[in-house]
Amino acid sequence: MTIVFDEFELDPARRELRVHGKARPLQPQVFDLLLYLVENHERVVPKRELLETLWPDSIVTESSIQRGVSLARSALGERGPALIQTFPRQGYRFVGKIQKAGKTRANLSLQPRYAQSGDVHIAYATLGDGDIDIVVVHGWIMPMRAMFQHTKTRAAMAALAAIGRVIMFDKRGTGLSDRVKELPSHEQRMDDLRVVLDACGSRQAIVVGSSEGGALAMLHAATYPERVRGLVLCGAFARMTRTPDYPYGYAAEDMEKLKGYIRGGWGKGASLQAITPTELSDPEFVDWVAFAEQEGASPGSALDLLDMNIQIDLRELLPAIRVPTVVLQAADDKMIHPDNGPYLAEHIPNARYVETPGDDHVFFFRRQRELVDAVGWVVSQDPPELEADRFLSTVLVAHPHGEVDEDAWLAKVQRLRGHVVPGKLQAYFDGPIRAMRCGVALAEGTSLSFGVHTGEVVRRGTAVAGTAFDVAEAMAAKAPAGEVWASGVVVGLVPGSDLQFQETKEKLPAQNREITAFSVTLQS
Repeated sequence: MTIVFDEFELDPARRELRVHGKARPLQPQVFDLLLYLVENHERVVPKRELLETLWPDSIVTESSIQRGVSLARSALGERGPALIQTFPRQGYRFVGKIQKAGKTRANLSLQPRYAQSGDVHIAYATLGDGDIDIVVVHGWIMPMRAMFQHTKTRAAMAALAAIGRVIMFDKRGTGLSDRVKELPSHEQRMDDLRVVLDACGSRQAIVVGSSEGGALAMLHAATYPERVRGLVLCGAFARMTRTPDYPYGYAAEDMEKLKGYIRGGWGKGASLQAITPTELSDPEFVDWVAFAEQEGASPGSALDLLDMNIQIDLRELLPAIRVPTVVLQAADDKMIHPDNGPYLAEHIPNARYVETPGDDHVFFFRRQRELVDAVGWVVSQDPPELEADRFLSTVLVAHPHGEVDEDAWLAKVQRLRGHVVPGKLQAYFDGPIRAMRCGVALAEGTSLSFGVHTGEVVRRGTAVAGTAFDVAEAMAAKAPAGEVWASGVVVGLVPGSDLQFQETKEKLPAQNREITAFSVTLQS
């Protein structure tokens, strides 16, 4: 929210100081200094606090701070020295009369509510009341309540709430949300995020995806681009585990070590310590990561969520992300391979890559400024122009080997929230599980075979097309009557479902590469 005092406007989202409505240029460090003093106007801010908060990893002397204060005063004109006062041997204080400022800084509290996704209750909360919605998707088992248990993470939430309304939630199986008995799927988690946004009345939001939460953020942005103003990825990755063609993931032995810790030592905080190694000498941080593990999930739930994460592979889907995107990556990240960030930036169209020094994996501690800057950059961009309603979807194509019951086809597709392409045995869904279940139900006892693939779809009025249909149609034509075949891209999106897959010998050409086809059945 813009802070107004006299003829000045201080806009954290656009990182602008405006005088009588006209922007006045400020160096980034000077803007940060002025903003911090204004936000803490009720007290004298010590010099050491300025050093540790604004420039934790930079060599900044007291004389540099004095110069920064001098430049901030100059930006405020003749009244600058009176607005920013010096308290010898103590620090500085902003004493201007603020007419309007972000309310969340003064009263930041977590008030959980619940949205129902199927039969699961998803806990969520909002902070602030700005015009811009910012939904934060935390990594793995990180619970939203933990973000209020540490002074620095709490400050990060407050900084985002100064820009707009922050929406937080606990993924199913974590935090305050219902524990679940089965491994969650990406489709279910997208449904959970959607119902939370609906409960908040959010039509469009900036989505911040941290670490493993980046996968859900990217899928949501590609599937529902009309509801995403922009995307900020912090220490995110397209695939979690290592393969010959993706050397940036975790080795199998690393995953086994983590599983061993979860089974035998869960609750001590060891799985989260690498998210910000610079804080390990702080007892408050050590206690905090232990609390986050205990609050986040039980050992069984943590293992289930890890199994789901191991199967993450979004590489084929990255080009479908069409919203303004910032990729934040620490140069010496100790939690993930640092090349994960450049990979995302290279494969997401027009993504902006920001590499920060240091080894902190998350951006809620010493790298808050970069996170806030990234969100501010998205705010400064014009809303994305969506080309003819282009989005990520899972398509189902039927191939007839005899007569077709079109009424049964239409009824089953609609019951599973699909959309039929007029005049064709084709449909598209916002989730791969629903698409495959529809195919399996229709294939039983009929003369139809089906192909399922996830990819870009373009909708112009009632006309729907896209390369995803071509791939699915090729699979459907190869599959025997009564069978459903799905691409490997789809298989990688559905851990935790009741579907079983058997690799076929078919390799189908798709966009200068080959796709493996899998036969699909329901578990008995």
